[in-house]
Amino acid sequence: MGEEIIKLLAIDLGASSGRVMLGTYAGGKVEVEEIRRFPNGPVEADGQLYWDVQQLFHEMKQGILEAVKSRGPLQSISVDTWGVDYGFLDAEGELLYSPHHYRDQRMEGIALALETALPPEEQFRLTGNQSSPINTVYQLFADLQANPELRGKASQLLMMPDLFNYMFSGTAVAEQTIWSTSGLLNPDSSAPASEVLRRLELPVELVPRLVPAGTVIGELRPGLQEELGSGPLKVIAGASHDTASAVASIPYGLGGFSSPAGSAAFISCGTWSLAGLETAEPVLSAEAAAYGFTNESCFGGTNRLLKNITGLWLLQETQRGWAEAGEPLSHQEAAELAEGLDRSTARIAVLDPNDPLFSTPGDMPLRIESYCIRTGQPVPQSRAEIIRTILESLAQSYASTIRELETLTGSPVSCIHMVGGGIQNKLLCQLTADATGKEIIAGPVEASAIGNVLVQLTALGAIEASEARTIVARSSAPVRYQPALSIIHSDQGGQ
Repeated sequence: MGEEIIKLLAIDLGASSGRVMLGTYAGGKVEVEEIRRFPNGPVEADGQLYWDVQQLFHEMKQGILEAVKSRGPLQSISVDTWGVDYGFLDAEGELLYSPHHYRDQRMEGIALALETALPPEEQFRLTGNQSSPINTVYQLFADLQANPELRGKASQLLMMPDLFNYMFSGTAVAEQTIWSTSGLLNPDSSAPASEVLRRLELPVELVPRLVPAGTVIGELRPGLQEELGSGPLKVIAGASHDTASAVASIPYGLGGFSSPAGSAAFISCGTWSLAGLETAEPVLSAEAAAYGFTNESCFGGTNRLLKNITGLWLLQETQRGWAEAGEPLSHQEAAELAEGLDRSTARIAVLDPNDPLFSTPGDMPLRIESYCIRTGQPVPQSRAEIIRTILESLAQSYASTIRELETLTGSPVSCIHMVGGGIQNKLLCQLTADATGKEIIAGPVEASAIGNVLVQLTALGAIEASEARTIVARSSAPVRYQPALSIIHSDQGGQ
């Protein structure tokens, strides 16, 4: 009798694109294959930014349909997404309106109003989350300010992956890793932060039943089974925050990923960059709060002490603007321009990627120019200089975060695991090695999808949770970057 082959689908939805990925587990190894890719981004209506939930759900269904037809029987599906955004269900279980995008302009000026009722230091103490205008709690406050009637209309609040899993299964839950981004749970993500909800004048019942990552919540709705020809696929609440899935795939110290003794940090690179360490418990010190770190839940119950850094959004938005102007530039072309730049004569600046100037869609090169003038730095002129400025600024921001982690923990970071689509930019990986002075262990690229698959396999009972990272080490090999004589200087202005 042949060895069992398990096939399942990881739906990995990022802020700029979504993929339906086939995960195959056989022979102690896991592989992922892209079945369908589709664009994602905000849609504008009445001056506000929303997510087109119905279109995204259609794309997901098309991916499932293609997988069922071409890859045979599947056992389960699970959705992971970015954090902080959400939708409301009414008493009949219907979506009240399309979820807002976290970059929506309704958030302008809302921080001061919320922080009067709920100061940042109290938010950190009560939830372990760093205050940020994009956080769920801020968005929820803005929604209630604009629409007080929501208190009577909204029956449940579903974070984005929970919303899609609900649309597939009909079962509403609150998966811990995604809810740990919300500012609405206690620091260890075991229960709603009742004091926060009280100050927002919201019932605790707005939070659905909390479940850990790796919970089978039901099966595909009968109507969808018929529509997709899939049979009774299990729907799993995985590590449904994409960063939690990505971190679940990091094989610290295993196989070709082995690293020197000490604490290994991680950087998950995408539209956002998230840099941090896994810790046994939430870190709630005043120093952690002052540095801007947040605590989020991991698969298996550990904690992610991390900082959210505006990531490749700056480059993505820059490329979008160039494309709209009739001068498109592929990712490969952008990388080649930056790598080929003669830095000795180039106009390079250091940006703070998290500056509010860069937080919303718009003319990013013009904003970079404005930032450089404001901070007294040379203004990048050519496309190569703009790209190089963005990449070096990201590397500097990563390096600053790693130094802060070392200060907080009192221990040196031995190496840095970089995962996600951003590591395909080899220059960014090398610049990060140079800026941090640390070895970079890059891989896997498809970290969120692989982590999603591993958590599903655990939920199905096919593997033990303790095996997951060993399977990754057995299935793939990393790319290593050693720090070179750094050409990035940490004392440049702008940070």
